[in-house]
Amino acid sequence: MESGSIDGSLVGWEDVADAAEWQGLLLGNGLSVNVWPNFVYDSLFDHAQDGGGLTVEDRALFQDTPNFERVLADLNVAIRTCDVVGIDTSRLYARYRSIQLALGHAIREVHLQRSQVPDATLQTIRGVLEKFEWVFSTSYDLLVYWAMSYKGHFKPFVDCFWGKRCEFDPNRADVLVGQVPVYFLHGALHLVVGGSGITWKLRNTQIRTLLDQFGQPIEGDPQARALLVTEGSSQDKLRAIEGNDYLAHALDRLRECELPMVVFGSSLSEQDRHLADALNEHSERPIAVSMRPGPKRDLAIRQADIYGRLTTESLMFFDATTHPLGQSRIAARCD
Repeated sequence: MESGSIDGSLVGWEDVADAAEWQGLLLGNGLSVNVWPNFVYDSLFDHAQDGGGLTVEDRALFQDTPNFERVLADLNVAIRTCDVVGIDTSRLYARYRSIQLALGHAIREVHLQRSQVPDATLQTIRGVLEKFEWVFSTSYDLLVYWAMSYKGHFKPFVDCFWGKRCEFDPNRADVLVGQVPVYFLHGALHLVVGGSGITWKLRNTQIRTLLDQFGQPIEGDPQARALLVTEGSSQDKLRAIEGNDYLAHALDRLRECELPMVVFGSSLSEQDRHLADALNEHSERPIAVSMRPGPKRDLAIRQADIYGRLTTESLMFFDATTHPLGQSRIAARCD
Protein backbone atom coordinates (compact mmCIF):
# COMPACT_ATOMS: atom_id res chain seq x y z
CA MET A 1 0.00 0.00 0.00
CA GLU A 2 1.49 3.34 -1.03
CA SER A 3 1.34 6.59 0.87
CA GLY A 4 -1.71 8.73 0.27
CA SER A 5 -1.83 12.04 -1.52
CA ILE A 6 -0.73 15.25 0.21
CA ASP A 7 -2.54 17.52 -2.23
CA GLY A 8 -5.40 18.30 0.16
CA SER A 9 -7.66 15.48 -0.97
CA LEU A 10 -9.30 13.08 1.48
CA VAL A 11 -10.69 9.60 0.95
CA GLY A 12 -13.70 8.20 2.78
CA TRP A 13 -13.24 5.86 5.72
CA GLU A 14 -14.86 3.10 3.68
CA ASP A 15 -11.87 3.30 1.32
CA VAL A 16 -9.44 2.96 4.21
CA ALA A 17 -11.16 0.40 6.42
CA ASP A 18 -10.14 -2.60 4.30
CA ALA A 19 -6.70 -1.30 3.34
CA ALA A 20 -5.06 -2.88 6.42
CA GLU A 21 -5.88 -4.78 9.59
CA TRP A 22 -6.22 -1.70 11.74
CA GLN A 23 -5.51 -2.87 15.29
CA GLY A 24 -4.14 0.26 16.97
CA LEU A 25 -6.13 3.44 17.65
CA LEU A 26 -4.72 6.80 18.77
CA LEU A 27 -7.39 9.30 19.79
CA GLY A 28 -6.87 13.04 20.12
CA ASN A 29 -8.93 15.93 21.40
CA GLY A 30 -10.62 16.20 17.99
CA LEU A 31 -12.88 13.32 19.03
CA SER A 32 -14.01 15.23 22.11
CA VAL A 33 -14.50 18.48 20.22
CA ASN A 34 -16.58 16.73 17.60
CA VAL A 35 -18.89 15.35 20.30
CA TRP A 36 -18.96 18.50 22.44
CA PRO A 37 -17.79 21.76 20.78
CA ASN A 38 -17.31 23.45 24.16
CA PHE A 39 -14.20 21.30 24.63
CA VAL A 40 -12.46 23.85 22.40
CA TYR A 41 -10.48 26.13 24.68
CA ASP A 42 -7.09 27.72 24.20
CA SER A 43 -5.69 26.80 27.58
CA LEU A 44 -6.82 25.82 31.04
CA PHE A 45 -4.52 28.48 32.44
CA ASP A 46 -6.22 31.24 30.43
CA HIS A 47 -9.63 29.94 31.47
CA ALA A 48 -8.61 29.79 35.12
CA GLN A 49 -7.31 33.36 34.96
CA ASP A 50 -10.56 34.71 33.55
CA GLY A 51 -12.65 34.41 36.67
CA GLY A 52 -11.46 30.90 37.40
CA GLY A 53 -10.05 31.57 40.84
CA LEU A 54 -6.28 32.00 40.32
CA THR A 55 -5.06 34.69 42.69
CA VAL A 56 -2.16 37.08 42.09
CA GLU A 57 -0.01 34.88 44.33
CA ASP A 58 -1.06 31.79 42.34
CA ARG A 59 -0.29 33.36 38.97
CA ALA A 60 3.20 34.31 40.11
CA LEU A 61 4.04 30.60 40.21
CA PHE A 62 3.16 30.24 36.51
CA GLN A 63 5.83 32.65 35.24
CA ASP A 64 7.69 30.04 33.17
CA THR A 65 4.86 27.65 32.31
CA PRO A 66 1.05 27.53 31.90
CA ASN A 67 1.09 23.93 33.13
CA PHE A 68 -0.88 23.13 36.27
CA GLU A 69 0.70 19.70 36.68
CA ARG A 70 4.22 21.14 36.76
CA VAL A 71 3.37 23.96 39.18
CA LEU A 72 1.58 21.58 41.55
CA ALA A 73 4.44 19.10 41.29
CA ASP A 74 6.97 21.86 42.08
CA LEU A 75 4.93 22.92 45.09
CA ASN A 76 4.80 19.30 46.18
CA VAL A 77 8.60 19.09 46.13
CA ALA A 78 8.87 22.39 48.02
CA ILE A 79 6.42 21.19 50.68
CA ARG A 80 8.30 17.92 51.20
CA THR A 81 11.65 19.74 51.36
CA CYS A 82 10.38 22.26 53.89
CA ASP A 83 8.89 19.49 55.99
CA VAL A 84 12.26 17.76 56.13
CA VAL A 85 14.20 20.86 57.19
CA GLY A 86 11.51 22.09 59.58
CA ILE A 87 10.21 25.14 57.67
CA ASP A 88 6.55 26.07 58.00
CA THR A 89 4.62 24.92 54.93
CA SER A 90 1.24 26.53 55.60
CA ARG A 91 1.63 29.18 52.87
CA LEU A 92 2.76 26.58 50.34
CA TYR A 93 -0.23 24.41 51.18
CA ALA A 94 -2.48 27.45 50.73
CA ARG A 95 -1.13 28.04 47.22
CA TYR A 96 -1.34 24.33 46.41
CA ARG A 97 -4.98 24.17 47.45
CA SER A 98 -5.89 27.42 45.69
CA ILE A 99 -4.35 26.32 42.39
CA GLN A 100 -5.92 22.89 42.67
CA LEU A 101 -9.37 24.44 43.14
CA ALA A 102 -8.82 26.82 40.19
CA LEU A 103 -7.90 23.89 37.95
CA GLY A 104 -11.00 21.99 39.03
CA HIS A 105 -13.19 25.01 38.39
CA ALA A 106 -11.73 25.59 34.90
CA ILE A 107 -12.25 22.01 33.78
CA ARG A 108 -15.70 21.64 35.26
CA GLU A 109 -16.71 24.82 33.44
CA VAL A 110 -15.94 23.33 30.02
CA HIS A 111 -16.83 19.69 30.69
CA LEU A 112 -20.28 18.25 30.09
CA GLN A 113 -22.20 16.07 32.52
CA ARG A 114 -22.69 12.37 31.88
CA SER A 115 -26.44 12.97 31.59
CA GLN A 116 -25.81 15.29 28.64
CA VAL A 117 -24.21 12.55 26.54
CA PRO A 118 -26.73 10.50 24.55
CA ASP A 119 -26.42 6.76 25.09
CA ALA A 120 -26.09 6.35 21.32
CA THR A 121 -22.92 8.46 21.38
CA LEU A 122 -21.23 6.37 24.06
CA GLN A 123 -22.43 3.18 22.39
CA THR A 124 -20.86 4.30 19.11
CA ILE A 125 -17.54 5.17 20.74
CA ARG A 126 -17.47 1.90 22.67
CA GLY A 127 -18.32 -0.07 19.53
CA VAL A 128 -15.37 1.47 17.72
CA LEU A 129 -12.96 0.87 20.62
CA GLU A 130 -13.95 -2.80 20.76
CA LYS A 131 -12.68 -3.32 17.21
CA PHE A 132 -9.08 -2.51 18.14
CA GLU A 133 -6.43 -4.40 20.09
CA TRP A 134 -4.71 -1.34 21.55
CA VAL A 135 -6.23 2.08 22.28
CA PHE A 136 -4.41 5.27 23.21
CA SER A 137 -5.94 8.64 24.06
CA THR A 138 -4.42 12.07 24.62
CA SER A 139 -7.69 13.65 25.76
CA TYR A 140 -8.19 14.01 29.49
CA ASP A 141 -11.96 14.45 29.43
CA LEU A 142 -14.22 11.57 30.45
CA LEU A 143 -15.84 10.62 27.14
CA VAL A 144 -13.60 7.62 26.43
CA TYR A 145 -13.80 6.42 30.04
CA TRP A 146 -17.58 6.72 30.05
CA ALA A 147 -17.72 4.80 26.77
CA MET A 148 -15.55 2.03 28.22
CA SER A 149 -18.12 1.42 30.97
CA TYR A 150 -21.22 2.09 28.88
CA LYS A 151 -22.57 -1.48 29.14
CA GLY A 152 -22.27 -1.44 32.92
CA HIS A 153 -18.92 -3.23 32.87
CA PHE A 154 -15.49 -2.62 31.40
CA LYS A 155 -14.89 -5.93 29.63
CA PRO A 156 -13.02 -6.29 27.33
CA PHE A 157 -11.29 -3.04 28.31
CA VAL A 158 -8.55 -2.74 30.92
CA ASP A 159 -6.69 0.36 32.06
CA CYS A 160 -4.01 -1.23 34.27
CA PHE A 161 -5.43 0.14 37.52
CA TRP A 162 -5.95 -2.72 39.94
CA GLY A 163 -6.77 -3.51 43.54
CA LYS A 164 -9.10 -1.99 46.10
CA ARG A 165 -7.76 1.51 45.48
CA CYS A 166 -7.36 1.02 41.71
CA GLU A 167 -3.66 1.90 41.76
CA PHE A 168 -1.17 1.59 38.93
CA ASP A 169 1.66 -0.82 39.61
CA PRO A 170 4.23 -1.21 36.80
CA ASN A 171 4.83 -4.76 38.00
CA ARG A 172 1.16 -5.63 37.44
CA ALA A 173 0.59 -4.00 34.07
CA ASP A 174 0.45 -7.07 31.82
CA VAL A 175 -2.43 -7.33 29.35
CA LEU A 176 -4.02 -10.75 28.81
CA VAL A 177 -5.24 -12.22 25.53
CA GLY A 178 -8.71 -10.96 24.74
CA GLN A 179 -8.31 -7.76 26.73
CA VAL A 180 -8.23 -4.32 25.08
CA PRO A 181 -5.90 -1.95 26.95
CA VAL A 182 -6.77 1.74 26.96
CA TYR A 183 -3.96 4.15 27.86
CA PHE A 184 -4.41 7.83 28.74
CA LEU A 185 -1.14 9.25 27.42
CA HIS A 186 -1.57 12.73 28.90
CA GLY A 187 -3.47 11.78 32.04
CA ALA A 188 -7.21 12.22 32.56
CA LEU A 189 -9.75 13.80 34.88
CA HIS A 190 -10.31 10.57 36.77
CA LEU A 191 -6.60 9.96 37.44
CA VAL A 192 -4.81 11.19 40.56
CA VAL A 193 -1.16 11.13 41.59
CA GLY A 194 -0.50 11.16 45.32
CA GLY A 195 2.23 12.91 47.24
CA SER A 196 4.22 9.66 47.21
CA GLY A 197 4.09 9.51 43.40
CA ILE A 198 1.61 6.61 43.20
CA THR A 199 -1.12 7.02 40.56
CA TRP A 200 -4.67 5.76 40.99
CA LYS A 201 -8.08 6.37 39.47
CA LEU A 202 -11.15 7.87 41.05
CA ARG A 203 -14.49 6.06 40.93
CA ASN A 204 -18.07 7.20 41.18
CA THR A 205 -19.60 7.01 44.63
CA GLN A 206 -23.21 7.14 45.73
CA ILE A 207 -22.70 10.78 46.63
CA ARG A 208 -20.18 12.18 44.15
CA THR A 209 -19.55 11.68 40.44
CA LEU A 210 -16.08 11.77 38.92
CA LEU A 211 -16.60 15.41 37.96
CA ASP A 212 -17.70 16.24 41.49
CA GLN A 213 -14.50 14.71 42.85
CA PHE A 214 -12.17 16.34 40.36
CA GLY A 215 -9.91 18.93 41.98
CA GLN A 216 -11.19 18.16 45.47
CA PRO A 217 -8.91 17.21 48.39
CA ILE A 218 -8.03 13.56 48.86
CA GLU A 219 -8.54 12.46 52.43
CA GLY A 220 -5.24 11.52 54.04
CA ASP A 221 -3.14 12.85 51.16
CA PRO A 222 -3.19 16.67 51.01
CA GLN A 223 -0.54 16.69 48.27
CA ALA A 224 -2.55 14.51 45.86
CA ARG A 225 -3.33 16.20 42.54
CA ALA A 226 -5.02 15.50 39.24
CA LEU A 227 -2.78 13.79 36.70
CA LEU A 228 -3.00 16.07 33.67
CA VAL A 229 -0.26 16.89 31.18
CA THR A 230 -1.10 20.41 30.05
CA GLU A 231 2.35 21.59 28.92
CA GLY A 232 2.56 23.65 25.76
CA SER A 233 5.62 22.05 24.15
CA SER A 234 6.36 18.46 23.29
CA GLN A 235 9.62 18.59 25.24
CA ASP A 236 7.82 19.77 28.37
CA LYS A 237 5.08 17.18 27.87
CA LEU A 238 7.70 14.45 27.55
CA ARG A 239 9.40 15.62 30.72
CA ALA A 240 6.11 15.46 32.62
CA ILE A 241 5.33 12.02 31.17
CA GLU A 242 8.71 10.59 32.11
CA GLY A 243 8.24 11.85 35.67
CA ASN A 244 5.22 9.62 36.27
CA ASP A 245 5.27 5.80 36.30
CA TYR A 246 1.86 5.40 34.67
CA LEU A 247 2.37 7.97 31.91
CA ALA A 248 5.84 6.63 31.14
CA HIS A 249 4.41 3.13 30.90
CA ALA A 250 1.63 4.30 28.56
CA LEU A 251 4.05 6.06 26.22
CA ASP A 252 6.31 3.00 26.21
CA ARG A 253 3.34 0.89 25.12
CA LEU A 254 2.74 3.29 22.21
CA ARG A 255 6.41 3.02 21.25
CA GLU A 256 6.23 -0.77 21.36
CA CYS A 257 2.96 -1.07 19.44
CA GLU A 258 3.82 -2.10 15.88
CA LEU A 259 0.24 -2.65 14.70
CA PRO A 260 -1.36 -0.71 11.84
CA MET A 261 -2.55 2.50 13.47
CA VAL A 262 -5.58 4.76 13.00
CA VAL A 263 -5.08 8.30 14.30
CA PHE A 264 -8.39 10.05 14.91
CA GLY A 265 -8.75 13.62 16.14
CA SER A 266 -5.04 14.41 16.42
CA SER A 267 -3.03 16.60 14.07
CA LEU A 268 0.28 15.27 15.44
CA SER A 269 1.47 18.86 15.63
CA GLU A 270 4.81 20.09 16.92
CA GLN A 271 3.35 20.11 20.45
CA ASP A 272 2.85 16.35 20.13
CA ARG A 273 6.13 15.45 18.46
CA HIS A 274 6.73 12.86 21.18
CA LEU A 275 3.71 10.97 19.81
CA ALA A 276 5.01 11.08 16.24
CA ASP A 277 8.40 9.91 17.48
CA ALA A 278 6.72 6.98 19.24
CA LEU A 279 4.83 6.04 16.07
CA ASN A 280 8.07 6.23 14.09
CA GLU A 281 9.51 3.37 16.11
CA HIS A 282 7.82 1.06 13.57
CA SER A 283 7.99 2.73 10.17
CA GLU A 284 6.98 -0.42 8.31
CA ARG A 285 3.35 -0.33 9.49
CA PRO A 286 0.62 1.74 7.79
CA ILE A 287 -0.96 4.76 9.48
CA ALA A 288 -4.31 6.33 8.63
CA VAL A 289 -4.92 9.89 9.87
CA SER A 290 -8.33 11.57 10.05
CA MET A 291 -8.86 15.16 8.94
CA ARG A 292 -11.95 17.31 8.87
CA PRO A 293 -12.86 18.61 5.39
CA GLY A 294 -11.77 22.12 4.52
CA PRO A 295 -10.05 24.20 1.83
CA LYS A 296 -7.69 21.93 -0.11
CA ARG A 297 -4.83 24.41 0.24
CA ASP A 298 -5.08 24.33 4.03
CA LEU A 299 -5.45 20.56 4.08
CA ALA A 300 -2.43 20.12 1.83
CA ILE A 301 -0.30 22.20 4.21
CA ARG A 302 -1.41 20.14 7.19
CA GLN A 303 -0.92 16.88 5.31
CA ALA A 304 2.61 17.89 4.33
CA ASP A 305 3.34 18.75 7.97
CA ILE A 306 2.16 15.34 9.20
CA TYR A 307 3.94 13.60 6.32
CA GLY A 308 7.15 15.29 7.40
CA ARG A 309 6.80 14.08 10.99
CA LEU A 310 6.00 10.44 10.26
CA THR A 311 8.46 8.02 8.71
CA THR A 312 5.88 5.37 7.87
CA GLU A 313 6.07 3.85 4.40
CA SER A 314 2.29 3.98 4.10
CA LEU A 315 0.32 7.05 5.17
CA MET A 316 -3.34 7.69 4.34
CA PHE A 317 -5.58 10.68 5.05
CA PHE A 318 -9.32 10.12 5.40
CA ASP A 319 -12.37 12.32 5.93
CA ALA A 320 -13.18 12.31 9.67
CA THR A 321 -16.87 12.91 9.01
CA THR A 322 -17.13 9.56 7.20
CA HIS A 323 -15.93 7.63 10.26
CA PRO A 324 -18.38 6.55 13.01
CA LEU A 325 -16.41 8.62 15.55
CA GLY A 326 -16.97 11.70 13.43
CA GLN A 327 -20.72 11.41 13.21
CA SER A 328 -21.86 12.04 16.81
CA ARG A 329 -22.21 15.65 17.85
CA ILE A 330 -24.00 17.33 20.74
CA ALA A 331 -25.19 20.93 20.53
CA ALA A 332 -22.94 23.25 22.47
CA ARG A 333 -24.23 25.35 25.34
CA CYS A 334 -25.31 28.88 24.59
CA ASP A 335 -24.11 30.38 27.86
